[in-house]
Amino acid sequence: MNKALVIGGSNGIGLALAKNLINLGYFVEIMDRHGPEEGVLAEGTYSHHYCNLLDLDEDLISSVSTDSEISLLMITAGVGRVADFEYFHTAEIKNMMTVDATATIQILRLFYDRIKGSEPFYCGVMGSISGLLTSPSAAVYAATKAAVCRLIESVNIELEVAGTENRILNVSPASFKGSRFYGGQNQLELLEGLAGEILEHIFNRDCLFIPQ
Repeated sequence: MNKALVIGGSNGIGLALAKNLINLGYFVEIMDRHGPEEGVLAEGTYSHHYCNLLDLDEDLISSVSTDSEISLLMITAGVGRVADFEYFHTAEIKNMMTVDATATIQILRLFYDRIKGSEPFYCGVMGSISGLLTSPSAAVYAATKAAVCRLIESVNIELEVAGTENRILNVSPASFKGSRFYGGQNQLELLEGLAGEILEHIFNRDCLFIPQ
């Protein structure tokens, strides 16, 4: 059985990716604080595991990473708020860094034996154009995504030197419609095209995808 792990797969682009992967014949393991909306994904095509990136369960991630049937990892979970730096409390800064940067990097490390291996393993992370460009009114979010973008870029060079064909895809959009991340509702019909493009780049083992 082909399996995929989508962290943040109960909402927005993560949910659209999970649905797309199921259509491709994958069984999807979803890690998120909540399960996907009822009726969006067919029963028996996925399983849900509680996962809070503010308190990462390393034992759970490590255990899933050893499942040889899992051949794809996608990390889409994240938090963000558009506001000038002066309006952020230090606790909020810590939480954003933990969810968007630290936990993501930890997960990649726990899967790194699979990513660096000789067997095909597909991996992607939702970064942000904010992590690549100067972003006034999004300085904290940009800092978290810059950490992830730079890590992926550097690790991909290490993977090339190591001789494996596997790469980590950095997906860095400016913005997109259809996700609760921006305060709206899930509208998968607006996300399915983007999800398909992301998977195409993952399967091509590309290193960077900037939608539109």
